[in-house]
Amino acid sequence: MQVEFRQKGCHLQDSIRELATGRVDHLTRFLDEPRKVEVFFSENNAKAKEQRYLCEVTVVSHGYVVRAHSTGMELLQAFDKVEDKLRHQLERLKTKVLQRSHPHHRDTKVVTSELGEDLEVKIVKSKTFKVPKLDPEEAAFQMDLLSHSFYLFSNAKTGRSAVVYRRDDGTVGLIDQEAE
Repeated sequence: MQVEFRQKGCHLQDSIRELATGRVDHLTRFLDEPRKVEVFFSENNAKAKEQRYLCEVTVVSHGYVVRAHSTGMELLQAFDKVEDKLRHQLERLKTKVLQRSHPHHRDTKVVTSELGEDLEVKIVKSKTFKVPKLDPEEAAFQMDLLSHSFYLFSNAKTGRSAVVYRRDDGTVGLIDQEAE
């Protein structure tokens, strides 16, 4: 498996690359041959020392994309946190895939992980509504008026479905459907 490393604003030593490659390789045992693994390290401009470095790991495998990111005072500390998050996500993905692919697993209504979390997703409410044609700025305004964390709309500029959402840092993000 090939692990691609990128860094921004920090120097990545060969020992850190080797350690990260070994750990990511061990984590991806949950998957059948991941197609792409990317590890990104950067130095944050955060004032807090515990958020000095950022590490993000993205694993692409057979239609699934698993991404985890975290910050730390040192590169390895940030990677350790990401490794824990990634392990948890990959375990959940493996359980979900097994439930779908093996008939004897389908009878189980709820599977509980080692952390005691229910892994089955149940849709408890369904809603239909008309999707308005709006500019992204108007959609963000509607989202704020409704006090929602996201808003689905048809992008008047592109004619495709889109979502605006409130980001953790308080800004607004846009997800736009790709042109076919």
